[in-house]
Amino acid sequence: MMRLVTLEFVMYGFRRKHLKPALLLLVLLVVLSVGYSDLSHGAFVLLFASLLFLAIAAAFARNAMTQAHAVNARVAMTAPPRGRKTGAVAGRRKRSEALSPDATVTLADERRAADVEDVFTALDRRLVGLVPVKKKVEEVASLLLVDRVRQRFGLQAPRPSLHMCFTGDPGTGKTTVALQMAALLHRLGYLEKGHLVHVMRDDLIGEYIGHTAPKTKRVLEKAMGGVLFIDEAYYLYRPGDSKDYGQECIDILLQVMENDRDKLVVILAGYRDRMDQFFASNPGMSSRIAHHLDFVSYTLDELLAIGRVMLDGSSYYLSDEAERAFREYLTLRMEQPRFANARSVRNELERARLRHAHRLAADLEVSRSKDDLMRIEAADILASPLFASSALAAAAELAVAGKPAVADRRT
Repeated sequence: MMRLVTLEFVMYGFRRKHLKPALLLLVLLVVLSVGYSDLSHGAFVLLFASLLFLAIAAAFARNAMTQAHAVNARVAMTAPPRGRKTGAVAGRRKRSEALSPDATVTLADERRAADVEDVFTALDRRLVGLVPVKKKVEEVASLLLVDRVRQRFGLQAPRPSLHMCFTGDPGTGKTTVALQMAALLHRLGYLEKGHLVHVMRDDLIGEYIGHTAPKTKRVLEKAMGGVLFIDEAYYLYRPGDSKDYGQECIDILLQVMENDRDKLVVILAGYRDRMDQFFASNPGMSSRIAHHLDFVSYTLDELLAIGRVMLDGSSYYLSDEAERAFREYLTLRMEQPRFANARSVRNELERARLRHAHRLAADLEVSRSKDDLMRIEAADILASPLFASSALAAAAELAVAGKPAVADRRT
C-alpha cells in the first residue's frame, strides 16, 4: 500500500511539474510536422529558425526571472524587519536629535554614544607602532564627531571628503586600518553599512571593449554603503598600453567618488612612489583624495613585538633563546628580497609552529606538558633555510649566545 501511494505521489508530481513543458513540446512537434509536409523547404527552414529563436528567448527570460526572484529572496532574508531598528541605528538617531541654541554637550558623551572606543582599542591592540597613522585616524574621527554635534545645533557645512590614499610597503597594516576605518565611519553615521570590499585591477578592468564598465559598476554597487579598498591602485592606469581599458574604469570611479561621496568611501593603496606617479598622470583622482596616510616599514623591535602578539593570540611563546634566534632571523630577512614586514613575521612563525610540532612528534612516547606545547625553542627558528650557509649559521649561534651580529635598524 505504501508503495502504491508513493508511486502515485511521484507520478502526480511528475505530471504537475512537467505538464506545461510537455504540452509546449507536443504543440511544437505538431507544428513542425505540418510545416514539413505542407510548406516548401525555404518556408520550413524559416519556420524552424523562428521557433528555435523563440525557444531560446523564452529560456533566457525564464532564467532571468529565476535569478531576479532569487536575489529578491536573499534581500528579503537579509533586510531587517520594517519598523525595527538595531541598537546602533537607534542610538545614532537618538543622538541626532536637534539641540536648542543654549544647550551644551560634551564630546566625551558623543563619543560614547557613537560606540567607537573599541575601534581605537582594536587599532592599538592589533597594530604595533604606526603612531602617525593612528594620529591621523584620531583626527578624522574628531572631525566627524564635531561635525555630528554641529549638525545637532543646526550648523550646516558641506560633508567632509573622506576618500583616502594609503601608501607603504606590504605588510604594514593598510588593510587592517581600512577595516577599522570602515567600522568607525559606520558608527559615526557617515556610512550606511560599514563593510569593506577589497579589489585589485583584475576585479575592475576587463580584457575587451565593453567589459570594463559592467565590471566596475558591479564592484561599486557591491561596495555602496561601505569602503571600496583598491590595492595596488597604480595598476589601473597603463599609459604605454594602447589596448588597456583602465582609463574607462578611472573615469567611472571619478564620477562615483564625486556624485556618491555620501554613500561610498574609496581608499587607494600601494607603494608611495608609484602612487605619486599615478596621481601625476591622473590629477582628477588626486584632487578627490582628501587624506593621505603613509605606513612606514616596521623597525626590528616592532617586528619582534608583532611576533609576540601573534604568538600570544595562538597560545604560543618564544623561549629566551628562541627570541634571540628570531631576532637574528628578522635581521637577516629584512635584507632579503620580497620582505613583507608583518606578513613575513607571520609566515616564519607559522613555519616555526610546524617545526615545533614535528619536533614534539618525533618521539611519541615522551610525556609533554602544557608548557611544552606552547614553547617554541631556538631549534625551531634556526631550522629555517635562511641559516643554511655556514656564515649565517655562525652569526645565528652568536645571536643565540647573546651577541647579535647585526644591530637593530629600520629598513
